Amino acid sequence: MTPPDAPTSSPGNRPTDRLDWLIALVIFAGSVALLLASPQMGFTRDEGFYFHAASQYIGWFEDLWKNFHTGELAISFTQANIDRHWSYNPEHPVLMKAAFALSHKIFFELLGWMSPSTALRFPTMLTAGWLLSGVYLFGRQLGGRLAGLVGVGALLLQPRFFFHAHLACFDVAVAAMNFWVVYAYWRSLQSRGWAVTTGLLFGLALSTKLNAFFLPITLVLHWLLSRAGEFRLVGSWRDGGLRIPKIPAAFWAMLTLGPILFYALWPRHWFDTFARIRWYMNFHLKHEHYFVYYFGENLQNPPFPVSYPWVMTLVTVPATILLAFVLGCFIWVRHFGGRATLEAWKAALKARRLPSSVDPRGTGLLFLIHIIFPIALIAQAETPIFGGTKHWMPAMPFVAIIAGVAVAHLTTELSAELARLLSTRRTSREGAHSLSGPSEGGARPFIYAAIGLLLGATTLFPAALATRNNHPFGTSYYNELIGGHRGAADSKMFRQFWGYASRQGLPWLNEHAEEGGRVWIHNVVNTAWRMYQTEDLARDDLRAVRMHSSDYALYHQQKAFTYLLLPLWEEYGTLAPRHVVELEGVPLISVYERVDPDTLKFPEVRR
Repeated sequence: MTPPDAPTSSPGNRPTDRLDWLIALVIFAGSVALLLASPQMGFTRDEGFYFHAASQYIGWFEDLWKNFHTGELAISFTQANIDRHWSYNPEHPVLMKAAFALSHKIFFELLGWMSPSTALRFPTMLTAGWLLSGVYLFGRQLGGRLAGLVGVGALLLQPRFFFHAHLACFDVAVAAMNFWVVYAYWRSLQSRGWAVTTGLLFGLALSTKLNAFFLPITLVLHWLLSRAGEFRLVGSWRDGGLRIPKIPAAFWAMLTLGPILFYALWPRHWFDTFARIRWYMNFHLKHEHYFVYYFGENLQNPPFPVSYPWVMTLVTVPATILLAFVLGCFIWVRHFGGRATLEAWKAALKARRLPSSVDPRGTGLLFLIHIIFPIALIAQAETPIFGGTKHWMPAMPFVAIIAGVAVAHLTTELSAELARLLSTRRTSREGAHSLSGPSEGGARPFIYAAIGLLLGATTLFPAALATRNNHPFGTSYYNELIGGHRGAADSKMFRQFWGYASRQGLPWLNEHAEEGGRVWIHNVVNTAWRMYQTEDLARDDLRAVRMHSSDYALYHQQKAFTYLLLPLWEEYGTLAPRHVVELEGVPLISVYERVDPDTLKFPEVRR
């Protein structure tokens, strides 16, 4: 008896049912609850800017409500009013920042259910849960429920993803939007009802972050390659024409609904539309570069190493998940039509024609494109690399699903083999005394569950342990292939960025700083510092000042800031920090205290 959720020999043939949607809902709720229960990371530099953006944007909603009740609704839609509220941080779309603003208003100000920072971060946690539920559904259809569940764990338990899933930023949100657009497109190839959903999701993706503008490229590429054999030349090369396969309905929905939503959901673009969109595009095309430390190289200006995103992926995804992914790729080629597709292309090219599709939806090709493209885009020599792994995070859900498919397939194969062995032994014992053939009864489902639990735990437990041990220092994680945190430090890799680790240095300051102490907060932006004080993480009497005016310093251990160490030591009269925040012996934050020159004791020099 084959377990009801075991993978088939062809991916994508397992339709979801009500139980699967219930499981997806439980995954959504459970993952959001987990993220809400683990908010210990400090506030990143980018979050400081988005906190301020939310405080600006909420004013428009408050005015809209007031003008609605006074019968002056049109005032809210004048250019003067729009520009007054929506002009800050125009380099990114406003969908998520508006969600931060509304969440803060509802869950902190009105209901009082959350702290200010948690309310601001809550929308990202919701998008993370939505993404994880989608990973389950896609994995379920490709390889059964076990594949979906392991895929969820293989994404959630990547320490860097887990970190970003908490932040009031856009990286997890755009990864979620990207994934759901791809999933809806894939569903639309067999169900036209999903085509409109694809267009709506694409509009939301465009309104989240710039990454979404590449989706038409990847999806059209998938359509061209998966339908290559359906292109036909009618007549001669000179007088004939080209017959193309039917264009997916999802493309028409994306072409119409995407731009409409992009325009409608960004109020600043309601006026001077083309000039402001051009400014938005030019900002990213000419984006400045920030310092990155990579195997001892100081990378600040292009050209950057092509190896950077590939190697960073190799050393920042837990090793067991990488292994499962590699096995999944092998299994896909061997058992899920990958080999047949390669053979079809080989034969077609020999015959000087384009091949017919082996998989009607080109599922393997779809995954291949959406894993390789985000990483290859960052591998371009001129592309900014300062964001690290978060800039190709849209590839990770697909990596996680393939890892889940690997675990599910191996579970099916091993459980079938073990069931055959048990059946053979039972038959040999019973011999001629048995009047009927051997029956597996309930053994096979039990075996499948036991082996699935064992393989799933083997894949995910090391990642879960790494996530727990690394938390809350998400950007500091490196896997076993480079030797963990210490190995990465010895290899001269970037150990952190964004200034968020300062939070773990605040308890020492709160305990030891004198009243009214002046603190040089270094890489912490003022809005983040004010949030620390608002939430009683930093004492209200502590004042953020410049280095030369300070008595205490929160120095962030990054190679980019080593030029500040000498002036800091000279200013403070000491080379020794009073407190160090470390991760497995690797310093992240050093807290310095100014030394009174009158108390300095210099060693005697004996000649």
